[in-house]
Formats: sequence, C-alpha cells, structure tokens
Amino acid sequence: MPNHYTAMGAVGAVGLFLRSRQTPLTYAGVATGVALATLMRPNDGFAIGLPLLLAVLLVPAWRERGRVTAVLAGLAAGALPWVVEAYVRFGGVRERLTEASEVQGDLRPLLSFVHHLTVMDGPLLCRPCDNDGIRPVAAEWWLLLCFLVAVGLWALRRDSVVKSGSGPGAHQSLRQPDGPRTPTTALPLLTALAIALPYLLLVPYAAPRFLLPTHALLAPTAALGLLTLLGYARASRPRWAGVVVPGLVLGGHLAVQVLLAHGNATIQAGARGDWTRIAEALERHGVGNGSRSGSDADEPCVLDGNTAVIPLAHVAGCAPGGPAGDPRAPDALVLRRAAPPHWARDWPHHAVPGTYASGWVIHVRP
Repeated sequence: MPNHYTAMGAVGAVGLFLRSRQTPLTYAGVATGVALATLMRPNDGFAIGLPLLLAVLLVPAWRERGRVTAVLAGLAAGALPWVVEAYVRFGGVRERLTEASEVQGDLRPLLSFVHHLTVMDGPLLCRPCDNDGIRPVAAEWWLLLCFLVAVGLWALRRDSVVKSGSGPGAHQSLRQPDGPRTPTTALPLLTALAIALPYLLLVPYAAPRFLLPTHALLAPTAALGLLTLLGYARASRPRWAGVVVPGLVLGGHLAVQVLLAHGNATIQAGARGDWTRIAEALERHGVGNGSRSGSDADEPCVLDGNTAVIPLAHVAGCAPGGPAGDPRAPDALVLRRAAPPHWARDWPHHAVPGTYASGWVIHVRP
C-alpha cells in the first residue's frame, strides 16, 4: 500500500527541511521526500508541501530560496505523472478528481473520526463503518500516542532530553535547528495534522493505514516523551518501580497489539478462504478455469460484482469487469448482500455455502 512510502517521504522531507545547515544534498532530500509522497498519494503530498511552504513564509530564519525550490520541485515531480495520466485516461484533472470522489463514496464534509477508532481492531478497511463498534482496549493506541506526544512536547519546552539510564536531573541541551524552538517543534505536528484532516473530515470510510504518515511524523516526539518518562521512572523510589511500572505499561500495550494483529490475521485468512469457496462455486456452475462460459475462445471469463472483484477474479481464473461502458458482458456476478442490476435479475443465482462472511451469492449468465 502507498501509505507506508508516503510516511517515509513525509518524515524525510520534514526532517531535512528542519536541518540548520542546508546544502544541495539536503535540498535534494526534501524534494525527493515530497516527490515520493506526492507520487504515491497526491493529496498527502500537497498536505506535506503546503505546511512547509507556509513555514518558509512565516519563519524568517527559514526564508531561503533553496527550501522553497526544493518543496515546489518535489510537488511538481510527484504530481506530473498523475496530471499526465489524468488527461490520457480521464480527459482532464477535473474529470479525474470527480471520478475519484465517486469511487471513494462521494467525498464531502463529515466527521469520520469515530470510524478511525473502530478500525483499530479491524477490519483493515471499514467501508461502510456504520455497524462497527469501538472497543476501548483497541483505542489505547491513540490514547497512549497522544499522551507520549504531550510529554515529548513538555520535554522540548524544557529544552532538555532525558538520557537512557539517567535521572531527571541529567539533561542535555537541545540545539535548535534555526533559533526559535516553537516552529521547529510545531512543524512536524502541524504537518501530521494536515495529512490527517482530509481523512477525518472528508472520506466516508476508514482504514488504519490512512494515518500512517501522521503516526510517522508524531513518532519522534512520542519517542522523546517515552524516554522522558523512563528517565523519571528509573530515578523514582523504590527503585523496582522504575522497572516494573514501565514494563507493565509497555507489556500491556504489546499484548493488545498482538491480539489485534491476530484478530486481523484471522479476518484476512477468512476472507481469502471465501474467495476460494466462491471460485469453486463458480466452477461448479461453468464459470472459471480461465475460459469464457459457453465459449471455446481463448478469452478469459469476465467476473463482476459489488466488492473484492479483482482478487475474486484472480482466484477464479477470470478477468475483472471493467468500468461502465466496458463492451465485455460479465459471465457472472458475485454479490454480497446486494441485489443484482436490472439486466441480471433473471439470471440463475446460487448462494455460496460455508463462507466466513455470510451473504455471498453468485449470478451466472444463462
């Protein structure tokens, strides 16, 4: 998924942007990070680039032509392939944005913050999220992250870092990249917020990976918060509390994450098992094995449906149905909890038994 690469590009671009001594190499790094993020996710790339450009305007110490050029070059390099493809495949930028909004379920102002809480314990993609609940144990990740970021900001405000193995009195002065501490501290957090806001306020569904760039930008401050707490814990009395308490907290967090990972792995294994069962049901009714139903041609069968069409078609040995207007008529429809279109209502239909997720029905063209 592109979100991981977007996260790496965001961290690299912001980190190099904040370096006190800028060189052609750091400028190239900023441009590369922004370009990578924009190439993977244009909306995330611009969410990274705009705070950096605003920072150049608002912070006198950062007003360098090189910083501006690096950010703009990265945005242009990352967006150019997307723009070219927009004109080649969709007829223009506006047309591509319109179709993208439709595919995403009509982007519009809304509050999907709760949806992102629900997906912390699965599924990996919540679309729609109306019937999913929130488990407080799963939400501990966000609570812990916010707490550690707050402690990290407090530590930065005190202009100190607690070294591992030392008490709270042993501090090392932080060398701020460009003089003022507040902009240096705030820029990664504001960039993280800029990336997260579209997903929290515009996208009508959620997936944990959407916020990976935000988590990556918050991670250094959270790590500083963790080191600060560990330093105070090790200096506490009695001494054993400085080991036992952090161990219990981190152990509990790890246990929750292991359980969530196991739960999501179970969901994914069940979903992939359903694909095999559906492919077997299609084959029993003459669709599959790479050939078009009722035809001796070499063309593969065509499969369409309302969800997971591409992996289902791959497992069944078929080609996925194309967009509206595709001249190839599907040989079968695979629908889950959905009525067939009017032109397929008279097709023979068969429920798929024994699936992990209930409600799968195949409609085979007569």
